[in-house]
Amino acid sequence: MPARTPKNFDMLYRDHVDLMYRFANRLCGEPDAAQDLVQETFLNAYRGFKKFRGDAQISTWLYTIASRACLRMRRRRKGAPERELSLDEFIPTSEGEFRLQIPVDGLSPEEALQNKELRQALDAAIDKLPKKYKMVLVLRDMEGLGAKEVGIIMGLNERAVKSRLHRARLFVRRELSARGITDATDAHDHERLK
Repeated sequence: MPARTPKNFDMLYRDHVDLMYRFANRLCGEPDAAQDLVQETFLNAYRGFKKFRGDAQISTWLYTIASRACLRMRRRRKGAPERELSLDEFIPTSEGEFRLQIPVDGLSPEEALQNKELRQALDAAIDKLPKKYKMVLVLRDMEGLGAKEVGIIMGLNERAVKSRLHRARLFVRRELSARGITDATDAHDHERLK
C-alpha cells in the first residue's frame, strides 16, 4: 500500500467522491443532507487515513465511515421526517435481485404513469423497512456490494447479512404484492411468498 500522504488522500477523494455521494443520496434522500454526509465521511476518512491498515478495500472502508456518519446524523436530527429513497433500478426478479431499469424515453403516457406508480410503490415499501434492513438492501442491491463487504461495513457476519437481505426482499415483495404489483416472470416464486 502506498504511503498515506495528503496527495494520496486527494487522489482517494477524487476517485471515490461520486460513489460516496450516490450512496449518501440514497440514504439521506436530499442533496444537502447527502452533501453533508459526504463531507463528514471524507473528513473522518482524512482524520483516520494514516491509521488505515488496508485490511479491506478503500471503498469498503469509506462505506463503513459513511454508514456510521449517517447513523450519527440521524440520531442528531431524530424526529425530522425521513425522505423516501429514490430508485432508478429496483424491483425483485425471480433471482431475488432488485435490478429493474425503467426506461424513460419512448414511453406512452400510460406506461410513464405505470412506471411512476411503480417507483412510488417501491419507495413506500423500502421506506417502511427497519433501518438495519434498509441499509443491507441499499448496500447489496443498489450499491452492488457483496455480502462479505456489506458485513464488514455493518459489523455483521456474512450469514447475518444474507438473513437480513432475505427478510428485506421478502418484505418489499409482500408490500408490492399487497399493492397488486408482482413480478410476472416468476409466478411460482410469487405463490411461495403468499
